[in-house]
Amino acid sequence: MAAPDPTDDEFATLWDAALSGDHAGLEQRLVAGSRLPGPRANLELAHRFADRVGATPPEQRVAASAALAAWLALPAGEPDPRAEYLAAVAALAAGALLAAAPDRNADALLTSAARDARWRVRELAATGLQRVLAADWPRGLAQARAWLSDGFVTNGRDSRRIATIRDESRAGRDPLLARAAAAAVAEPPLLRDPAHAADACRIVAEAVDVLLAVPAPHRRDPDVRVLRKALGYAVSVVAAADPDDGVPLLERLATSADPDARWVARENLTKVRLAPLADRLAAARDALTRS
Repeated sequence: MAAPDPTDDEFATLWDAALSGDHAGLEQRLVAGSRLPGPRANLELAHRFADRVGATPPEQRVAASAALAAWLALPAGEPDPRAEYLAAVAALAAGALLAAAPDRNADALLTSAARDARWRVRELAATGLQRVLAADWPRGLAQARAWLSDGFVTNGRDSRRIATIRDESRAGRDPLLARAAAAAVAEPPLLRDPAHAADACRIVAEAVDVLLAVPAPHRRDPDVRVLRKALGYAVSVVAAADPDDGVPLLERLATSADPDARWVARENLTKVRLAPLADRLAAARDALTRS
């Protein structure tokens, strides 16, 4: 039988110890509560831990970043899959630190996590940016825009392949960072403000441009496929929140000669969330039936 998750008081004690350099107790409790290996990691525990990290006093934020960096540095492919949970939790907690206040160390950690090879780490990096957006929309939006404009970095990947993509496309933008930016803003509770919805639609449209700038020979590369998959739902989220900008985006994709653009349009047009826009999307649907 799995051990119960730590209480708030226990979390506080374990985190204080980690800030002093003793990570072992906290790591053991998080791993024990991870529910891995298994079909679903314990996200509730991850969020509770992130809440605790976000409340770290200013004088201990450097130590907090160092503790999170140690977990993010755990290599992919560890024999115990629960090690990935620690890295993913660190990604979310970095977002909580950044949401609490501007922080260059937390910014670097969150950006590194957003381009990590492990999908759980990338997912919680995007969720971490959602915490920043919820706390301070302009600052979170600036982070998303920075991810969209960031150049390719190797981060353990094949630098020659990345350089080739950059030279051929002249885009010089990382599809994993673009994916994280799009996934972060495509969150309905964040888009109730019409101005936020319009901002998010522009972010997703830029992420689409990153995808379509990748040369055809590299469209099946794993990082690019990750971006394409995210856009298969993100466009409909922002279109539902901002139809005035989102419907033209879907029409542009549906009428494109690019097969990936049409795939993104087709995937999004199946989403129930777009049902209220059926009349406005008739042209996009018609274009796909004729292609």
